[in-house]
Amino acid sequence: MKNLPLAIILGLSLFFSGCPAPFEYWRMQVSGEEGYLRLTKITSREDLVDTESHIALSKDGSKIAFISWKSGNGDIYVRPLGTGSRALIQRTFSSERESDPAFSPDGKQIVFDVYKEGSRKICLIQAEGGSAVRIITTSTPQNADSPCFSPDGNLIACNSYNVIWNPNAGKWEVEENSRFIWTYDLNTGSMTQYVQGLMPKFTPDGKNIVFKRLSQKGLYGLWMLNFSTGSETHIIGGEDWGIGTFDIAPDGNKIVFSSNKGTYQGSNTRINSNLWIVNTDGTNLMQMTFHPGDDICPVWSPDGKYIYFLGCRGEEKEGIMNIWQMEVGK
Repeated sequence: MKNLPLAIILGLSLFFSGCPAPFEYWRMQVSGEEGYLRLTKITSREDLVDTESHIALSKDGSKIAFISWKSGNGDIYVRPLGTGSRALIQRTFSSERESDPAFSPDGKQIVFDVYKEGSRKICLIQAEGGSAVRIITTSTPQNADSPCFSPDGNLIACNSYNVIWNPNAGKWEVEENSRFIWTYDLNTGSMTQYVQGLMPKFTPDGKNIVFKRLSQKGLYGLWMLNFSTGSETHIIGGEDWGIGTFDIAPDGNKIVFSSNKGTYQGSNTRINSNLWIVNTDGTNLMQMTFHPGDDICPVWSPDGKYIYFLGCRGEEKEGIMNIWQMEVGK
């Protein structure tokens, strides 16, 4: 990536959007390599957004869920979108850090993962009220994370992993080749193991799961599993560069993902993650963001017009990330 002056990358204008609540959203018109993308800042530094966990958008686009450290524990919060409100609704209240929230198709529930009783578990809560937490995974698999709902709401997909003690490093580590894709049937309570991989996402028709898999070169590539045939298809990545986080477009034709592809460590540059879009068949790869700060955890809006993501823009020296909205058209 070229070493552009920060002033150019941040754009020619930063102005208040005129929403009814003060300091609601800020919009940034970006010049340079980002091709005048229209970006809207959804959160602020006061929201203390977690810099590692996925974010989630409800299927009607009216709510966004993310992990915040406002409580000091890393809890799930929900913010309404399109209302001008800056209200944050806290949905978890435990002393453990939750991660990776995802809405059910009807928007009434949120699935997430959390470390409880010696292992990482998949849990369910109501999206808008109540404090009851339903634990989905117990002893099998040993640990699970990155959950998501199937389009019909009947299944929850996640990935498993095992941890082992590394005496040389003096710490617990994820066991190599222990990550597998699983589904949990909400109607029967049965768990089913599929293929090796992590971060599963259902395609909109529910017929496939897109996931990440580690290659022999130590890089993650995107793969697709067909439920009917059991066939696995490599989409992109894993050879010369790797995949970070990703999401599937609502029409199922494209995938947005984060990657450090094309970036390098130099005296005035750093390895960082940008957002890319590719067709689900692996063609027509296009880079979307070029900012020197990291852009990660993209989520497509239900109408396909926007991509929400975590970005370190203007506050990268402090390591502060916020949720941004990027207009991409449909």
